Amino acid sequence: MLKGILGIILIMVMLIAITVDDTVWLKNILLRIIGVLSILQGVHLVHRQFHPHAYKRKPRNSK
Repeated sequence: MLKGILGIILIMVMLIAITVDDTVWLKNILLRIIGVLSILQGVHLVHRQFHPHAYKRKPRNSK
């Protein structure tokens, strides 16, 4: 998880460094953040769809 977050941060820094126009700079950053978050949410939803047993709570032992 930590390696993935570091990779995303490095990619965003590279894309920010490529951005030349300062007027569109903030808009580009916000779009990239929204894009990355939506990709992560989509991956989570797909994982949940194909591995539902990983998200089921185990019943507690009642004594």
